Amino acid sequence: MNKTSLLYPDGRIYDFNTIPDHSEQLIADLELSVLFSVMANQDEKILEAVRKILLGQRSNDKSVILFRQQILKDFMRHPLLVSEIYQHSLDTLEAYRDSLRFWLSTKSASRRLRTNVELMDMLLAQLVKIRNLGTQYSNVESTGLKAFFTFLETDFSDEVLDKLRAQNSVLRFNHGFSVNAKLDHNNRSSEFLLNREQPSTHWLKKVLSLNSSAEEYSFTISQRDESGLTALTEFRDAALEPVAVIMDVAVQQFLEFFTRLRDEAGFYQGALNLCDVLKNRGYIFCLPIPLSGQDPVCVASKLYDPCLALSQQEKLVLNDLQAENKSFILITGANSGGKSTFLRALGVNQLLFQSGLPVAAEQFTASLCDEVYTHFKLEEDASMHSGKFDEELLRMAALVPKLKATAMVLFNESFAATNEREGSEIAWQICNALLEKGIKVVFVTHLYTFARKLYAERSSELLSLRAASNEDSTQKFKISEAKPLSTSFAKDIYQKVFTD
Repeated sequence: MNKTSLLYPDGRIYDFNTIPDHSEQLIADLELSVLFSVMANQDEKILEAVRKILLGQRSNDKSVILFRQQILKDFMRHPLLVSEIYQHSLDTLEAYRDSLRFWLSTKSASRRLRTNVELMDMLLAQLVKIRNLGTQYSNVESTGLKAFFTFLETDFSDEVLDKLRAQNSVLRFNHGFSVNAKLDHNNRSSEFLLNREQPSTHWLKKVLSLNSSAEEYSFTISQRDESGLTALTEFRDAALEPVAVIMDVAVQQFLEFFTRLRDEAGFYQGALNLCDVLKNRGYIFCLPIPLSGQDPVCVASKLYDPCLALSQQEKLVLNDLQAENKSFILITGANSGGKSTFLRALGVNQLLFQSGLPVAAEQFTASLCDEVYTHFKLEEDASMHSGKFDEELLRMAALVPKLKATAMVLFNESFAATNEREGSEIAWQICNALLEKGIKVVFVTHLYTFARKLYAERSSELLSLRAASNEDSTQKFKISEAKPLSTSFAKDIYQKVFTD
């Protein structure tokens, strides 16, 4: 079948199950399970679709992102359209699974053919339902949906469908079938070839066949002749096997089409579910502007972490970001000042952005990256196989070979499990190497020696942000541009511990 896709403008073939091996770390560090749950809205198939597409089918191609955004705009204007495409596809696949109960593991060509013929009738009927949506929603504007419905109208017009149904009816062989065969050196039938003209019950053909001068031979097998009936069954299956194989392939191609369509429609349905929940909670969102240039850019207004917004009732503080031509974003400041939340906001929104989905911001413009990686601090190894600092270094060593040219790496208080001097030196060496390779870095840290050195020696590539002190309640959780401070905000910690 035509490879028309709702994810890629070139209709490319992609593996739905291809997910980077660091995806589980992304889910844990960025708390993506909350996002997936809201998008799925208790639908397991949508959950699977959004998880695999958002993790495995993100794109660093501007044209792909804009292609998906256009389709999503159509679905936002016509939410019932994506719902119907998804539901018809889902119903089709469930009907197929129900049919499996009657012929699981069967090897009989005749039974396979009969089942496939019945399945094909069902598949064509479901295809018509989806094709007719193109007429019902003829005012769609996106290139993707227009191409999709044009494909259905062209490749599965009424004329084409009539021919397919007629051929399907012939393959039922309700009046038996006519086949040519050769005899091999053991006088066994081989090289079967179904005749184009098959037996008919029409009275005129019967009369003409009776008056025919061609000599014909026939014999009848008694119902008590078990060996003869077994031989006849084997003959029938051998004759029908080539046709059964063709129908196996045809049905499988239709099923692959409906499976892909269910997953792609489920992905967009998940996007609409996310927008609905954010809107109901009073949060803004927008379709981001992708930049394809080489210079790193991330400019956002009223940015927030959608996972946190979805998981807590308290209203979040929104932040702005102006990171133009900055490869390194350094975030320092007070404990519990919103640094990690801001880091997660950047990471989650970058994933949404490169999936072609709305982001949690009023405005968002960013350059594309090949991949997003995280290196967050973890709790002490309970098994005591290694210390916390050793574990951090091992994870970093495993991460380095995977890094691509324009990757983004998010560090959250990494390398702080040792002393200030050693942790700062290791962080500096690693980040310096990443910057030289053109990799974008966002780093939350309390290592002042490291932060000060970055600020002094990498100022042209660095955007230094700082979380406000908790002493100023009006600026709580606000992240703004400022140079690193040497203070550890001990007064804040003291008040939190001893005055509550």
